Amino acid sequence: MLLGRILGWLLMAVALLALGGDGLRWLETGMVQFISLGDFWARLDPPTWTLLQKIGSDYLPPILWDPGLATILRWPAVVVLGVFGLVLLLIFRRRAAKRRQRFGALS
Repeated sequence: MLLGRILGWLLMAVALLALGGDGLRWLETGMVQFISLGDFWARLDPPTWTLLQKIGSDYLPPILWDPGLATILRWPAVVVLGVFGLVLLLIFRRRAAKRRQRFGALS
């Protein structure tokens, strides 16, 4: 469960990086324009972005690729990464009962 929390925090950190880039673009141009997840991924790691496009178009069913994943890749990166990170953090959060059990034995 620790791995899920770590992945959630990493996604939240990358979402903050995307938000920082969007903020810098807003300061430079004066226009608020969020970068899409696909564009963010293409800038972050071009080889894996190319591989994802190849796999998506060649091996996935068209209904899963074009209206499904391609739509998510057009959404703002900060929203997608932040929501996925938050969901992972909520799923893998520490449970209150375990904490009470742990600290109750100490007192």
